[in-house]
Amino acid sequence: MNTTPISDSPPITPRRIAIWFVSLLCPTLLFATQNYVTLLGTEREMSWWFWFWRESLVWAIWGIVSPLVFAFTRRVPVSGEHWLRNLLFHLPIGALVAAATLLLFVLASHAAGLSLAPATMTLRERLQIGFTRSFAIAISIYGVSVTAYHALWHYRQARQREIREWQLERNLVAARLEALRNQLHPHFLFNTLHMISALMSQDVAAARRMIARLSDLLRRTLDSSGTQETSLADEIEFLEGYLEIQRARFHDRLTIELRIPSQLHDVLVPRLILQPIVENAIRHGTAAQATPGVITIAAEQRGPMLILTVCDNGPGITAGKDPQEGIGLANTRERLQQLYGQQSILTLTNRPEGGACATIAIPIVAGR
Repeated sequence: MNTTPISDSPPITPRRIAIWFVSLLCPTLLFATQNYVTLLGTEREMSWWFWFWRESLVWAIWGIVSPLVFAFTRRVPVSGEHWLRNLLFHLPIGALVAAATLLLFVLASHAAGLSLAPATMTLRERLQIGFTRSFAIAISIYGVSVTAYHALWHYRQARQREIREWQLERNLVAARLEALRNQLHPHFLFNTLHMISALMSQDVAAARRMIARLSDLLRRTLDSSGTQETSLADEIEFLEGYLEIQRARFHDRLTIELRIPSQLHDVLVPRLILQPIVENAIRHGTAAQATPGVITIAAEQRGPMLILTVCDNGPGITAGKDPQEGIGLANTRERLQQLYGQQSILTLTNRPEGGACATIAIPIVAGR
């Protein structure tokens, strides 16, 4: 039968074992006390301890059987596309499980001296009485077990979604702070302010434009919209403000080449995904060499994937040095993992002609 599991089996921990023990002890105490109080003063009156050990036997059997029920439910969930077919399949299985638990209980209670039947009654008669009185209850316990498993699974899924959303928000905030830290780095900020000061005596319009670029860059970095993704066009527009300041800083020593096809402008990308990578390329490429630097930012579609590349003509990655180090790149990699899972790729490699190249591959999602 073609079924789809709804979850992997959760790990067994001391905390889970304790919860499982308490979940079996509670109905044991409840039903033992109920039977004791109900039968007080009747011919079937027994001590509370008799009922406790009898109910302990019942729920110990269900404690052994329930993990098997959970495992079967995990393979044949009463949810999703085939929920009705799976529900119908649970009915005969539930009947078999109920019959098996009743058989075990009758045999075990007789052996332990906890049976309510007269000693002269045959095993067949004991089974008939047990099935007549308790088969419907056993079926109900099976149904409650299946329902409890689904409830716990949905709770776990909701918690995982909350944690994932929290991690994504945390990583977005970290990306903003990292971008802001780079932009407020003493060298970057002081050089920018120095350029503005020099331009004030030469080209007031250019100085004002630089001030506007710097303020816009800081404002957009701290934008609190909270959205994880933006269009590639918006991401490039934000990046242009940063690049204009860097061009003014390095003058003729920095050339930026943008190769972004217009048909990819509406594709969604993670917000602030390119800035830390470009910053890394400028810091370890252009700033690390005396010759003019060239940064190439490109995007292309390969099947269902968007490929973003940031390449420089700097000294490249030093042999033996971890190319994945750095807070900005580490946070970028974690954000990609949270957003796209195994579908995303971030690699840093040396170029054959010299320099390094960072490549990001993510699934294409058209903007709305």
